[in-house]
Amino acid sequence: MRALKIPLIGTLLFFHLLPSSITRKKFQNEIQEWNYREGADKVNIQGIKSTTQILEKWGNSIFWQTKNSLLSHPCTLLPELSSLQPVSEAIDNLLKQVHSIKKRLEELNERLNIMSRKLFPIRYKALRSQRHRTIKLRRLPLKQRRWYIWRTAQKN
Repeated sequence: MRALKIPLIGTLLFFHLLPSSITRKKFQNEIQEWNYREGADKVNIQGIKSTTQILEKWGNSIFWQTKNSLLSHPCTLLPELSSLQPVSEAIDNLLKQVHSIKKRLEELNERLNIMSRKLFPIRYKALRSQRHRTIKLRRLPLKQRRWYIWRTAQKN
């Protein structure tokens, strides 16, 4: 039974696709052989002119109606246009917030730089003492701190 199914399906497909390929070849031949001048003398020119005039009038009236409605009532044709104003305001607010955050970050960076200048001697002592396997976190004496701050100010 199984052996009969495969040849049977193959023959059915062959006979199904054979007419479609033949008709496709005929259709291509008809397109290539079509002569548009054959029926040109039988065409009603006045009917074509009146049809094109009607279509042109319709197109112009549709164009002018849409133009007038766009100019007078834009929200009726483009409802998304009315939602652009709140979106632009939201973007402006967002940009203002980003600008304020940027200023705040600059202020915090300045404070951090000041703190790091003051804390550098303490860190330096801690790192130096780590080399000796003992951690001693002590500040420099006042005279050395002043000298260190004065030198860093001279460098900057």
